Amino acid sequence: MRFKKIKFKNYRCFVDGELNFNESQKKHINLILGNNGAGKTEVLFSFWWVLYGFDFTKLQNKEASPYALNSSIYKDVEAGLIKEAECRVVLELENDNITYVVERQAKYYKTKQNKIGVDETQFVRYYKPNHELSLPIVTPKNEESNLLNRIVPKRILHGIIFDGERMKKLSSVDRSSVNAIEGVISNITNIELLDLCFRTYQSLEAAANKRTKELNRKKGKDTIAQLITRIEENTKQLNNKKELLQKVTAVLKQDKIEAEDVSNQLEGIKEIRDLQIKRKNLEEKVSEIEERRSTLLNTFPSIMKFGYVLCSQKLFDDIKGLLTQYDVPAELTVPAVNNILKRRTCICGNCWTTEMRRCLEDLKKTLPPDNINSTLGEMTRQKELDFKDIRETILKESEKLTDCDDEIAEKNKRIASFTAQISGSGIENAEKLEKRRQELERSIAINENKIEEYNQDINELLEMIETDRKALSSYENNDTELKRVNAEIRFIDKCLKAVERIKVVNQKTALKTINEKLGEAYALLSDDADMGRRLCILQYDKDPRMVSYFEEKLNQKIDELKSNGQYEDLKGRGVSDEEIREMAILKCELPNSTGQSKMNTFAFVKAILDYSNKKRTNDIIELTKEYPLLIDAPFGDIFDKNLEKSAIALNDFTNQIILMVAKDSYLSVEKFLKSHISTVHVFNKVENKDKSIIKPCKLEDI
Repeated sequence: MRFKKIKFKNYRCFVDGELNFNESQKKHINLILGNNGAGKTEVLFSFWWVLYGFDFTKLQNKEASPYALNSSIYKDVEAGLIKEAECRVVLELENDNITYVVERQAKYYKTKQNKIGVDETQFVRYYKPNHELSLPIVTPKNEESNLLNRIVPKRILHGIIFDGERMKKLSSVDRSSVNAIEGVISNITNIELLDLCFRTYQSLEAAANKRTKELNRKKGKDTIAQLITRIEENTKQLNNKKELLQKVTAVLKQDKIEAEDVSNQLEGIKEIRDLQIKRKNLEEKVSEIEERRSTLLNTFPSIMKFGYVLCSQKLFDDIKGLLTQYDVPAELTVPAVNNILKRRTCICGNCWTTEMRRCLEDLKKTLPPDNINSTLGEMTRQKELDFKDIRETILKESEKLTDCDDEIAEKNKRIASFTAQISGSGIENAEKLEKRRQELERSIAINENKIEEYNQDINELLEMIETDRKALSSYENNDTELKRVNAEIRFIDKCLKAVERIKVVNQKTALKTINEKLGEAYALLSDDADMGRRLCILQYDKDPRMVSYFEEKLNQKIDELKSNGQYEDLKGRGVSDEEIREMAILKCELPNSTGQSKMNTFAFVKAILDYSNKKRTNDIIELTKEYPLLIDAPFGDIFDKNLEKSAIALNDFTNQIILMVAKDSYLSVEKFLKSHISTVHVFNKVENKDKSIIKPCKLEDI
């Protein structure tokens, strides 16, 4: 099966446009380039929506508009600017050389209650051998088309459609992936053929029972007829119980898938609430810093009144130049000269002369405080002593203000980031989601009880049927014809059990094969495999799930179980070697980083596709089903060897790959992908509008 073309009309961000897919023998990749928000993920949703419908109300963040119609057109309908509007997606796909056209339309209009009404319709058509298009086959509401289920079963989509966010979260197999595994196994192991066999044997058994009753009535053996009637009635009840068990089990699985999805959304909301708390704390810190900054600004003018000293250095230098010219010792002042003049003799020891006294009087005129230059020089020296302290104080207070501004800017940037994450997060739906989670928990508990009751009823009915069959066989001894018919019934009963057993064995065998291919894929793709890290799906657990572990640690754990006697004890209680191995793997389970989760997903996807695409020419039960792969943003958070290995191997995953990436991401792996690309489309978002343009592009023009 492969997709040929998909066309859009007023669908989400695509007002119009189409994507054409075409692969050659060695070029399997259809490349779609677009920046974040350009519509790559919307394309993934479009495949879901056109095939089986999609609940857009569950979306969060950038894709959060809860309807298929373009949001701008929706708002026009809501505002009454237009009476109604229609959106449409048309998908062409090819299967077994037949081209099918699947179309889903949704008409939006204003109701009398002033609300928006929606009418959705799906048509399936196909091209006849004469190339004419058949009349539309209308799919009833809330029913999956048997035709579509044969071509691309709904459960398969979980295994062939992946977006970057789901790849990050797939550290273990989520319930959607469990659904995909079961869907692939069901499709590949030709479950429809086995179900047809089962129904055929049931009709043969009913016919044989009828012949036995007629035979015994003719011979007047009412007791035997009553036994057969009771066996028929109990068999009918048994089949009804099995059908109910199958239906309830399917509902339970869907409830668990939805419950996990709701829990993940609630977990995301919890993270958003944590972001709100962090944002509030930051806002409080910003207020504290702004208050501190305000205090600094109020005190800064009183500090800056001494700021003139910062620009007085030249004046100080000039004064010091004058002082140098006078060359007056700092200790030589007017009081000092007066003290000398009071002495009887000069300090040199000579007697005073008139000339000597006149010289000292002249000197006094040039000394402080009587001389202005000397006084200024003294003041300059004092100010220079204060200069350093004043400068350091002003610079320190100025730095405090700068630090406050920087801290406020940094915290406001983080607040803006938190606000962007919180906006459109769907946090307002928390109450609704919590209510739905509780409903699902109640439903899961009720259905688990029902399954237990049905299993008990089935076992009781089987015992009753077996008892009646033994009683019936005791009447055969002298009746050759009755013996022959009863032998036929016993044979048919064994065939029915064999078919049921084949279904169980096929599922286990298929899961074992997928597990082997998962190990091979992980070894091929992941650099961690070279360090002994391994990946497997546990099949004996309640639900299949994927686990990472180190092989060396596993071997040590198994040796430990053997050495302390636990291994033999478990074997004695009927536990198989495979089950014990899985128990040991669980003891060695490893956590996964985002990058490791993505590598797990790459390996999981390759294993699913390798299993389904495997050529089965001589197998009468298992079929070959070639599925495409649709994958968005797979290379983020992957680096070095892991990036190189996954990019190199991608082309060989399957015969059709629709790869959606941002241009920067593509350029990082271009040298590995370029030779495998068959078509290129570019998404360009129109500025300030909910609209993206689809343009075909040549590979060399990227």
